[in-house]
Amino acid sequence: MALSVRFYLFAEDGLKRISQRVMMALVHAQDAMPQYAGTKQKVADVILEVEDGKPLRIQQAEGTFLRFDERGQVREGLVASGFAALNRGLALQEALRKPPSKVVNLAPKLNREKWERENRWTLSKEDLDLIADDIWGRKRVAASKVERAKGTVPKSPQITFDAREALREIQTGISSIDNKLTWLSEPSLKGVAHESRQNAKSDVDGPFWLAVAQAADRYHELLVRRRTGRGAWYAVVSILHWDAVRRTADTSASFHERCASKKEAEDAVRRLLAEHGKLFSAIARSATRRRYRC
Repeated sequence: MALSVRFYLFAEDGLKRISQRVMMALVHAQDAMPQYAGTKQKVADVILEVEDGKPLRIQQAEGTFLRFDERGQVREGLVASGFAALNRGLALQEALRKPPSKVVNLAPKLNREKWERENRWTLSKEDLDLIADDIWGRKRVAASKVERAKGTVPKSPQITFDAREALREIQTGISSIDNKLTWLSEPSLKGVAHESRQNAKSDVDGPFWLAVAQAADRYHELLVRRRTGRGAWYAVVSILHWDAVRRTADTSASFHERCASKKEAEDAVRRLLAEHGKLFSAIARSATRRRYRC
């Protein structure tokens, strides 16, 4: 037995399916639904038990809201919800660190209830019936077939096993080239860019040499900006959640500001650290990463 996830949108013009591809693209701000721009829509996340590709039963159905901005994207709303969940978790961790007390702090519970009211909704029996009708193809919905809610990004072509292997090897080569360019000086990068363009004129691998030249130009420009202070600078503060088992870190939150100079970026980093210091926690094994770059 396996589990499958489906997404349903309860729009004004009827129930619609959202494919996992479109939903994941919306979550990562890689797709949009302009038809719902500027609205708040009800979505149901449905977890199914399946066997041999056939649905057996609905294990869980949860209602959430998607807030679409003026472009039909939803990332800002999802990030805000994530920050709310993070704050709630940190508040609970702080409570566990403190010794037992007769005075009960209701703030975490009230904050959780507020977040639930703003971001969750409860599916009615009629809502569940509509979803079940579509999953099992019941006759009463045959006349009004559930359509797919489409995004703006077309479906990508299928990637075969051979294509994935080729891409993996290409990625290894690109990483090696990038690593070589990273450590070169300004004069060396100018030389690499020039020779690469010369090679592109006579070599059958011309397009690849042009790509190397463009990469060298980019690294050269970055070094010039760092040396002269020219260009835009960004102060970036990221919160990393460290996984001791996998020995990897995931970014749980990030804050940035555009600045006019390196010194202004350094000052902005200090201010961002102070403003968002409450999100850092030793228990959560979070770490900071500070950057000011052009």
